[in-house]
Amino acid sequence: MTLFRRLLFLILTLGCLITVGCVTTIDGKKDPLSTEEGRKGAIQAYIELAYGYVREGQTEQAKEPLLEALKINSKDADANAAMAYVFQLERDYKPAEEYFRKALSESKNNARILNNYGVFLVQQGRLEDAKQQFLKASEDAFYSERSMVFENLGLIVLQQNHLQEAESYFQRALMLNNSRIRSILSLADIYYRQHNYQEAQRYYSAFIAATDGSQSSASLLLGIRIANALNNKGQAANFASQLQQQYPQSAEYQEYRSGKK
Repeated sequence: MTLFRRLLFLILTLGCLITVGCVTTIDGKKDPLSTEEGRKGAIQAYIELAYGYVREGQTEQAKEPLLEALKINSKDADANAAMAYVFQLERDYKPAEEYFRKALSESKNNARILNNYGVFLVQQGRLEDAKQQFLKASEDAFYSERSMVFENLGLIVLQQNHLQEAESYFQRALMLNNSRIRSILSLADIYYRQHNYQEAQRYYSAFIAATDGSQSSASLLLGIRIANALNNKGQAANFASQLQQQYPQSAEYQEYRSGKK
């Protein structure tokens, strides 16, 4: 019995212990894969095993349980989406897209898969295609990560310099989940670009509070710009010192040094 069959046997057996009249054997009288419930449980067990390998950084090993899951049901949307994610991590983009498309062909309105496919498309620089996936995902009012979808939409249109549209998406994200840090910082950036410096400072302060003062090179440069716009030279100098000390090789520090504040 292979490792994967043993793990599957263990998972199914544990599941049967809480079910009246369940008989589970791999080589005995009843195959757990003989029922629809058993097949679904097996597929989910293989997917969870694959994600366990992914968390350990072992993407090669992650494919084996996913292949087993797809042997049970080659059309299973979650198994195909998981395989797509594994190939995405390996930067093997052609099979990643193929598996994403297989997943969506079976579950075209699955918000989680739509969002993940959108993220994949952003990585390919296909912003308009990604936006369409995010818009479809955003239609699911019961998706537990809907705020992330609106944040992703905001990030796309912000790259396209559509500030008002981006502002709307980030505000929608924060309406659903007020702890989305990227949305908070992005709004500070938008209001700075719109010369609404007081509002930029308000969101920037909220960002600092949410991150306990932990900042990236990009956020520090934005802080310098907002502080200078408000003539707060002391705060600007403080952020500049942090930028130099923490990120001396960053593009943001080089930009600051060049005088593009």
